[in-house]
Amino acid sequence: MLPAMKFTLVWTVAAATCPGQEQLLPNPADPSVRGPYPVGSVLGSLVVPNADGIRSITVEAWYPAKPGSDAGQDPWGYDIRVHTPPKQRAKLANVSNVTYQACGCYRDLPVADGVFPVVVYIHGTAAFRTESLHQQTHWASRGFVVVAADHPGIQLYDLLNVVNLVIPPKTDQAGDARGVLKGLATPGGIAGFKSLEGHMDMERVGITGHSAGGMACRDLGDVADVLIPMAGYAPVAKTRLKSTLVLAARNDTIVDYPGEVSAYKNCDVTPKRFASVDALGHLFCSDLCWVGARAGGVVQIALDAGIKVAGAFKSLGQNGCSYLNKTEGTHFLGPQCGWQLVNYASAAAFEEVLRCDSGMASKLTHIKSEMPIPAGCPKTTVFDFQEQLSAGVVV
Repeated sequence: MLPAMKFTLVWTVAAATCPGQEQLLPNPADPSVRGPYPVGSVLGSLVVPNADGIRSITVEAWYPAKPGSDAGQDPWGYDIRVHTPPKQRAKLANVSNVTYQACGCYRDLPVADGVFPVVVYIHGTAAFRTESLHQQTHWASRGFVVVAADHPGIQLYDLLNVVNLVIPPKTDQAGDARGVLKGLATPGGIAGFKSLEGHMDMERVGITGHSAGGMACRDLGDVADVLIPMAGYAPVAKTRLKSTLVLAARNDTIVDYPGEVSAYKNCDVTPKRFASVDALGHLFCSDLCWVGARAGGVVQIALDAGIKVAGAFKSLGQNGCSYLNKTEGTHFLGPQCGWQLVNYASAAAFEEVLRCDSGMASKLTHIKSEMPIPAGCPKTTVFDFQEQLSAGVVV
């Protein structure tokens, strides 16, 4: 069980000033605090063309719901076993108590009044659409429609299915993201998303992703206003891109930390910012060190169930997880420390541009002194912060 995240909640707010956002509720001034909206979720699918023809992709959206509509409703959640092929899933039949991923959301709530900016999330290797659920629902609570897909070829299901002699389809996460955006902009473009039509502002779009998903952000600056790669190096400047934030973990040994710093320094986007968390690894921005932690983590759960192929993902699937501290002698922080940094910094970067909240620039500049520190996390949780707000001016 994670230590409770206790803060003194001061509801200082700033009104959104983007044209067309007059109906949107103001957010708390602290970008790490959940916003004024309960979060709804809806499942859908779309067909995306690629080099091999077309393929159907599962997508899900988390969105701002009408305030009060969650009263009396049961919170939604996910069983990550659905992301394993049937043969492997059968071996996990008796572990439902440790494979459940709770969600701060509710299924099919009515959408709140207003037109909301859009954030597309791209998951990493051997992951799935709810990989960073704590962040996805955080953004939705603060007035964003957040959409994520299970990306064929690189999702957990397809990689595990290799041992069943099923060849994974071609991976094209950037192409999938473009297809998702096209589907969102087209009435009926995503089956199951009809309730969201008329509530998405496709003129204000952010894209973020983790690991391979972060790397997929690299060339998407022609379709997004804000790019936030997480453990995914840095993007290149494109016509539409207005801002980027590179997020990293100091102890990441999958995507090397010095390489992340170098990629940021060589990034030609302005404004650009870099923030890193101390004493965490590759999974700092995900739920993957949290789901199943009391049973040794998702990789160990699979190995204990006799799914030997899970061993191939051991380094990736446990990198920087605090449940290793007892057995490996490591000193990693709890997942709530990474969530706090990511929620604070990413919400501020998105809202500065997509909610026209200029006050978020100061929140980012002073992240080391202003970001609240959760219980169980050190004052040095923010390891590094850098920014370059205009060409030639580095802070």
